[in-house]
Amino acid sequence: MLIRKTIRDFRQNGLSFFAVFLMSFICLFVFTGIYNLSQQMEQTGKKFIADSQLADYLLTTRRLDEKKEKETASLPSVEEMSFRHVGQFENNDLSLTLLSFDQSKISQPQVIQGASLQQQPGIWLDQDFFRENKYQLNDEITINQTICKIRGTIRQPEFIYFTESADQPLPNHKEVGYAYVSEETFAQLGIYSSQQLLLDTKNQTNQAWLEKQLSSIWGSDFQQLTSQKDSSGIGVFTDRSEQIKRLAILFSGLFLILTLITMEATMRRFVKQQQLQIGSLLAQGLSKRSLLFHYSLFGLLISFAGSFIGCLLGPRVLSPILLSVIGNQFSVPAWENSTSSLGYWVVALVTLCSVLATLIPVAPIMNKLPAVILQKQTNERFRRVWLEHSFIWKYLPFSLQWTLRDIQRNLRRGILGIFGAMGCMILLIAAFGINDSIDHSLHQVFYETYHYNEKASFIQPLAEKQQDEVEKLFSHEGQWLEQQTVTLLNGSEEQLITATIASPGNFLNLSTHSETLSLQNLKDNEVILSSALANNYQIKKNDSIYVRIGQTIIPLQVKDLAYLSAPQGLFFSQKVWEGLDQSFLPQSLLLEKQDQIKESALFSNSVSKKQQYTDSLQLIEGIRFIISLLILAALALGITIMMNCHLLIFSERFIEFATLKVLGFTKSEVLRLSLLETTLLTSIGWVFSLPLGWLFLQAYVSMVSTENQQYLPQLSSKSLMLASFILFGCMLLVQAFLNRKINQIDFATALKPAE
Repeated sequence: MLIRKTIRDFRQNGLSFFAVFLMSFICLFVFTGIYNLSQQMEQTGKKFIADSQLADYLLTTRRLDEKKEKETASLPSVEEMSFRHVGQFENNDLSLTLLSFDQSKISQPQVIQGASLQQQPGIWLDQDFFRENKYQLNDEITINQTICKIRGTIRQPEFIYFTESADQPLPNHKEVGYAYVSEETFAQLGIYSSQQLLLDTKNQTNQAWLEKQLSSIWGSDFQQLTSQKDSSGIGVFTDRSEQIKRLAILFSGLFLILTLITMEATMRRFVKQQQLQIGSLLAQGLSKRSLLFHYSLFGLLISFAGSFIGCLLGPRVLSPILLSVIGNQFSVPAWENSTSSLGYWVVALVTLCSVLATLIPVAPIMNKLPAVILQKQTNERFRRVWLEHSFIWKYLPFSLQWTLRDIQRNLRRGILGIFGAMGCMILLIAAFGINDSIDHSLHQVFYETYHYNEKASFIQPLAEKQQDEVEKLFSHEGQWLEQQTVTLLNGSEEQLITATIASPGNFLNLSTHSETLSLQNLKDNEVILSSALANNYQIKKNDSIYVRIGQTIIPLQVKDLAYLSAPQGLFFSQKVWEGLDQSFLPQSLLLEKQDQIKESALFSNSVSKKQQYTDSLQLIEGIRFIISLLILAALALGITIMMNCHLLIFSERFIEFATLKVLGFTKSEVLRLSLLETTLLTSIGWVFSLPLGWLFLQAYVSMVSTENQQYLPQLSSKSLMLASFILFGCMLLVQAFLNRKINQIDFATALKPAE
């Protein structure tokens, strides 16, 4: 009997149950689709690194020394070591980063086409550079009058996201690439090079202790120790994977909460409609346990079906779409398939929570006597609410009195309507707000923090004499910039951060929320710290901090905190930096115009700020696509939530609407009363959603920010108006459906239970 009743109930309430099915589906479809992409990226990166046996650390030295190399190899934490030279070749058409290789297996690139790496004349090109320039195997490339035959193509995990410099945020495989040559060939090219030792270390090696040991061995030849995870390409890849994972978890968590609330509202309305049937079945001797199981099936079957189908389709449909948008920015041999059981655990969680949400409105009724259950709520008597005793009550129009009285007498129902509108608006604020925050952060970097038009980079850090020679080539204003990695000592923790050192000039501007900061006004041992970094390590203005530069620990005072998106880290003036007994060796120059800077023999490349901004916008297109998807999901969820909430209100006011019609109210008057209540509840939800939406946006922005890029929360008035327009548009759609339901009320049937 109950099985037939279950099937019949599904048919009669198909629209309401389909709404719950749809929300469960969207929740798991979005979560598993986005999360699976992050897992694909993570597994692909791990396999790529493992297959290439990527070194754990890169040690950059000023020169190689056989005795010091042996001492380094004999360190207890070092398991294997090799070395290589790294240089740069550029002409008007291309820029190649050239690396030498030896017979060691550490950090060896994977050969995609052609011959394996051998100590013979020839060159192995980056696969993307090779493809974009339509080279063929055995073609020839001339580097400084040395002809190199293309022996094959390769990929290397260090260059999984490869740009010529940090100033160019988007890969340009047509003009920029990397290549490997033998040691003998590298020596013939005649290019300036740096020396690197590749270190494969034991697990749990302490970087700070290793750096101290290496600095002691290499002395003045020691330049920098970089861990694999801190390399620029792998860092960008890892950050993007983490961003996508956070997007999946945070939004889907809110989706889940709203799904459960919708399920509870749907079942409350359903139980309200079936109160007579429940009383009759209990009166006929059916056990409470059987009825509880019967009604729990609705939450079990609907939520399980929706979430399970979403879990199956998300990785198979959504992930490939997202990968086609985001994956082309990264250079990997092949994307790995991800298999994770987390999605199925989330299906079980959604199903369990839905069953519990289903039993919330059912369980209290089961504890009543059948005779009490059969006495419907229309027999209940209500006292006057507190607002009716106030002096303003008599001045209110009847429609508003009727609406306010009903809301106060049924606070739970009114709160549910408010929450439906609030949940929809919070989702829309977060979706539009993260988009505005990205735009605002990029604008803040390129048009508020930096004011240059061209940024020139050089093949090596420039000493003072070389700076003077370069300055003769331009007549407009310029500002030198040096960036170094230093270690912040925060209690027992050590963190590598970026130190930016600027010469006098106006192209780098720092500010707090209310005032402009001047690097040139810093006194000895004073530094400016980015506010995001300060928040992470609980550092305040005027605090004393300690940093290690090389092997020297230096105390600094935080003069102020700069509010900016990027770069994050410490900011020194040239005067303060040199006062710390550090040489000012800038690698780049900020310019108003390029002038004749390209004529310098030390010139490497230049990029306009406009091009940097354009490339940065293209870089985040994948994230924007995910945000657009979340906006559509928020829209679908918003309509569904509001529909269920107001259908619950309609089911509980069914008799009241019929009574108003019998008392002589016209159809338009009844519809206006319904519209007034819907508008009032939606408006209250909209008001509450503004502060809550902003708090959610701040948390959201903080989660998708990275160590190097701190997004600044922002919600434009245009986005707020658009989100509000969508919310009230959803309200009107819901109201149109309610109007149809009101027009279909049968007076005689509606008023029978009240007789």
